[in-house]
Amino acid sequence: MKEEKKSYIELFKEIKFSGNDNFGVPKIEYIEKLRKMSNEELFKETKYLIYLSAYANNNPRSDYHWKVEACYGVLEEKRLKDYDRIHKEVMMECGF
Repeated sequence: MKEEKKSYIELFKEIKFSGNDNFGVPKIEYIEKLRKMSNEELFKETKYLIYLSAYANNNPRSDYHWKVEACYGVLEEKRLKDYDRIHKEVMMECGF
């Protein structure tokens, strides 16, 4: 039986989102929560986490960083191309 090769993106996701967050909760639980959200809820969550990830810029171990990447991944899974728009909204609201 021939083994299927995983794409770089699939391997990255397995490594990036494996294990637990800083509170001991499996990261996959958060990703599943994102997948169950409506598009509007996902947009709001993404916007919130873009802001928090930037705010936690001095803490590379912050959960906000991988969570915003998870939001981006779920937006892509749902074929929603809104991440750039959401990011620009956050930047404008912060005065940039």
